[in-house]
Amino acid sequence: MKAKNYPIIIGLLLSFALSAQNDTIQLKNNDVLVGEVKALIKGVLTLKTSYSDKDFKIEFNEVKGIVIQKKCLILLTDGRRRFGNIRTETAGLVKVTLADNSSEIFNVNEIISLQEVDDNFWSRITGSVDFGFNFTKANNTSQFNVGGTVDYVDKNWRFEGDINLMSSEQDKAAKTKRTDASVALIRILAKKWYLLGGASFLSNTEQALDGRLNPRVGAGKFLISSNRLYLGASLGITYNIENYVDTSLNKTSTEAVLTGSFNMFDFEDIDLSTSVDFYTSLSEKKRFRTDYNITLKYDLPLDFYIKVGFTLNYDNQPAIAGNEFDYVFSSGFGWKLD
Repeated sequence: MKAKNYPIIIGLLLSFALSAQNDTIQLKNNDVLVGEVKALIKGVLTLKTSYSDKDFKIEFNEVKGIVIQKKCLILLTDGRRRFGNIRTETAGLVKVTLADNSSEIFNVNEIISLQEVDDNFWSRITGSVDFGFNFTKANNTSQFNVGGTVDYVDKNWRFEGDINLMSSEQDKAAKTKRTDASVALIRILAKKWYLLGGASFLSNTEQALDGRLNPRVGAGKFLISSNRLYLGASLGITYNIENYVDTSLNKTSTEAVLTGSFNMFDFEDIDLSTSVDFYTSLSEKKRFRTDYNITLKYDLPLDFYIKVGFTLNYDNQPAIAGNEFDYVFSSGFGWKLD
């Protein structure tokens, strides 16, 4: 084969590669990666390529240029949100073309997260599942816990759901069970504001609680929104439906709820999230409750992770006197579904 044909062949191969893998990432060291951008989450850009059996994980602070063919939901600093195509025409800057064909220019480091929004409903769903088991010979103590999450996102809406179940038993002691779950539907507004609706459920033997269901509505705002952390707060109202082991204690009430949430990411492979809910009863005299949780995850290869968590529930008027507090420490090994 003549040498003069090599540039043509190389050009054809490059064109084929680009047609099959349309997204392009340029790093600050001038390396160029071509593939399919899956998402930018927690400061890490995930790129899928045909020439590797593993997705590339790229620290976004090393990126100086990006071109993505599909439309993306883009979260910028100061809570700004955009939906459109994104490409770099000048190093260090990105041009976002919106649905009406207008465009805006931003610095690359203004991007907190981005996610391709597929027309396929199922492609917008992510989730995770994890398991944990502990056994101690003394008293034959065993504890099993399982948890899961599911998320859905599009241009203006976000759905979040999670569930955690724990069971513990030992010789000469009653079996301990605990279930907590929550769902939330969030409508994103301008200026860092959002509306939310959802419900939470809690059942635990420590407080003789068969089930507490809390449907709620409210509004919130991101107080801090950067490419390394979130801090948000919301205020709402909830209807409290409680069923106890002693059915004579069953009751309903109305509460005001103040929520604070904090999520710290882009710290290597560590993710720290925590939230607290303060409930003040509007229909029961001097009743006050608090729910608090904190979770620390460490990412492993192949979308696996390990996690530890702590959850605390406080009720100043519990069904069983002296059992104002219920808390649980947990650990587990899990897998993320992207």
